[in-house]
Amino acid sequence: MPVIKGLQKTTLVDYPGKIAATVFTAGCNFRCVFCHNTSLVDQENAGLPVIGEGELLEYLRGRTRQLEGICVSGGEPTLHQDLPDFIRKLKGLGYAVKLDTNGTNPAMLEKLLQDNLLDYVAMDIKGPLELYSQIVNVEVDTAKILRSIDLVRHSQIQHEFRTTVLPAFLSEKEFASMAGLLRGADCYYLQQFHAGEHLLNPDYRQADSYTAGQLNLFARQFEPFVRKVAVRGV
Repeated sequence: MPVIKGLQKTTLVDYPGKIAATVFTAGCNFRCVFCHNTSLVDQENAGLPVIGEGELLEYLRGRTRQLEGICVSGGEPTLHQDLPDFIRKLKGLGYAVKLDTNGTNPAMLEKLLQDNLLDYVAMDIKGPLELYSQIVNVEVDTAKILRSIDLVRHSQIQHEFRTTVLPAFLSEKEFASMAGLLRGADCYYLQQFHAGEHLLNPDYRQADSYTAGQLNLFARQFEPFVRKVAVRGV
């Protein structure tokens, strides 16, 4: 089983249209300056205990009358090679499964889609491809990001793309260059950046955010390309 270091027992917002639980895998290959799940970035983080497979599955088995779906989030879940086996066990309990991913492992994503293990995919788009490495603080193979975008938007399952909008990196110019990447996608959400002491990079813990009106203006650039565009978190 993937290394699980977090469980949100009930959520009404993480899986659109379903009452769900969210499991959080440990470890991420990005170091986004606006990351809120800082305790999950390092898989070996000693501050969070590992949740055992037996304990987790037993809990979820007992919640099948209350829950409809499971969100598998992180960290970055596709870093774990045994992710398909874990999702099969969730599906075996009767749950719909939503995957949150940064799109850096299209081979794993393709396998999960081909094996019909996913019911919903949410993929983060960090920004224009030329800014990816700057935003996430590691070198990124953007060809893999493009491949994952194609896999998701051409899949036959529900999906969404989403971007956390930090003014230090993203403005009207950057969004104009991003719009065509998502042509034909079901949904795209612009997510409000929220400063705070919990952010991974201390330089951005007091950074400003765009207004709701500014975010809605940016969102309009995607309306010719994406079926649904909306703003979250304002």
